[in-house]
Amino acid sequence: PQLLSVLSSDETLRQKVNEAIEIITFKQKSESCSQSSQQKKSVVLVEHADDDNEPLFYSPGKRGFYTPRQGFATFERINAFRNIGRLIGLCLLQNELLPLFLQRHVLKYILGRKIKFHDLAFFDPALYESFRQIIQNAQTKEGEETINRMELCFVIDLMKEEGCGNTELIPGGREVPVTSSNIFDYIRRYTEYRLIKSQEKALEALKDGVFDVLPDNSMNSLTAEDLRLLLNGVGDINVSTLISYTTFNDESSEGPDKLLKFKRWFWSIVEKMNILERQDLVYFWTGSPALPASEEGFQ
Repeated sequence: PQLLSVLSSDETLRQKVNEAIEIITFKQKSESCSQSSQQKKSVVLVEHADDDNEPLFYSPGKRGFYTPRQGFATFERINAFRNIGRLIGLCLLQNELLPLFLQRHVLKYILGRKIKFHDLAFFDPALYESFRQIIQNAQTKEGEETINRMELCFVIDLMKEEGCGNTELIPGGREVPVTSSNIFDYIRRYTEYRLIKSQEKALEALKDGVFDVLPDNSMNSLTAEDLRLLLNGVGDINVSTLISYTTFNDESSEGPDKLLKFKRWFWSIVEKMNILERQDLVYFWTGSPALPASEEGFQ
């Protein structure tokens, strides 16, 4: 019944999406730990609680684009990701825009597409460029010396959002040095762990939630870029597109000449606006700073 009531009203759906985004981005403040004889043990417990109360998403690379943070993958946290997936499915079903921009590899995971090394460029551009240069020079003498000087082994150091610490990429990875002959395998495994394995439970729950709402084969023909447009719309506000979908309700009892003059004056001002000002205008009109990617979205 709740799902049907949300689907029956565009305004209700938009409100629920906005409420969900506020919950996702809200960071709960942890309570100060009490001073006691067991202070060390208390600190450890608080750190665990804090981690699972952290935001459900974080931005590892380009600001404004997010990837899941599964924390300790408790039932409640993973269930939250599944519910977010359902919200994504509802937005796609109702041609509503989602005010949460997901990283490219997250979109590809939802679509069931293979995540590759080049997707690391959207996750962490600086790391991708470093790896790219290493790969490019791996077969040269200078590149081989560079790899040897780095003293790498098949171990990955994890960020706080990924669980901290380090883990082996292969069994016994601490004893396997990275050389010019296995650097490609190292980078492939490193990319797979950072983008998928470190947050796999959250990614899977997000995907399951989307297909709780949509048929399994409904997005087979989409690319990650297609899905982004459907979810987040077009950030570049084209004035001609705005004009074609905007109507004026004249309550002034003025003649058609004055209305036409007003329209020309209004659109001349909009054309002089920068991108951010146009996004503010569209947000004021529609509740979203972006335009729908398809004609159906303007219905």
